[in-house]
Amino acid sequence: MTERNSNTNANTGYWEEAFYNAYMPGMKAVLQEKVDAYAGSVMVDVLEGESKAYDFVGELNLVKKNTRFEDLPLEEGVHNRRWMSPEFYRKRIFVDDEDQIALLTDPTSPYIQAFAKGVIRIKNDVIYNAFNANVRGGDQPGDDTYILSNTAFTGRDGAGRTIVHDAKSDFSAGGTSTGLTIEKLILARQGLIELYNDPNQIFNLVVGPQQMSDLLREAETQSIDTNIVRALVAGTVSEYMGFRFIIDHNVVTGSSNDVDEDTDIAPCYAWAKEGMLFAQNKSPQFKVDWHVEKQVWQISARAGMNAIRMDEDCVMKIECA
Repeated sequence: MTERNSNTNANTGYWEEAFYNAYMPGMKAVLQEKVDAYAGSVMVDVLEGESKAYDFVGELNLVKKNTRFEDLPLEEGVHNRRWMSPEFYRKRIFVDDEDQIALLTDPTSPYIQAFAKGVIRIKNDVIYNAFNANVRGGDQPGDDTYILSNTAFTGRDGAGRTIVHDAKSDFSAGGTSTGLTIEKLILARQGLIELYNDPNQIFNLVVGPQQMSDLLREAETQSIDTNIVRALVAGTVSEYMGFRFIIDHNVVTGSSNDVDEDTDIAPCYAWAKEGMLFAQNKSPQFKVDWHVEKQVWQISARAGMNAIRMDEDCVMKIECA
């Protein structure tokens, strides 16, 4: 860079340099999520008021008749209730008239589009976090707490809902620690079916980019003879082994977060659609208002939403190392 000690050109009669700076007319968005990852894979509801309850009827099993004219067996019905309350998210920015002149464009529309993508990211975050979050239950919110047991799945009668990272073919630990494999897909599907989920449905599975790479490396998915989606041609796997795959950037590797708390794993979740519920308090609102006190345009976004697990028997956690 040339050092100068005066603002007078050494030579006269011409400009040594002249410049003009301007922003490009229009703005580009940074790379960000813009897809509603869970669309169609969870139940949807409208959430109004401070809290909303969802009631369930428990199992009612018939009893065999052994003798003539015997009394009809009586059983009190079991009722379960889960609660959801909305959580609110909001943000605003200011745009001055001078900003529009400098930018050579009206930034209102691009900012609203950026806010809309922000709402989608929040929705993805809310649903993913709900897989493992505690759910309030009972006659009143908080009387009971429904949890997704962070222990290894051992069958219908066990409390565990996790396919461990080193699972063997009988669900027990002690095998080779791996990421997402065909064997884990088989175990997760078997587990959901053993929990009495409809075996004829397509289950959902949320994974991260790393887990999709693990699956693409599997010999079974690379074989055109055995894979109808032809993963090598498409470069992705949308449905396989009875699962519909959803990629969510929330799926990341944690620190000593497996069931034994000694291995770093990425938590993936397999579920039946009726096992998860997403509800909006109201449709997201995007507004452009004139801020009288500051004499600027205010661009704002507001959204109210939440998600809960509706049934622990509809959700399986898969540990991927």
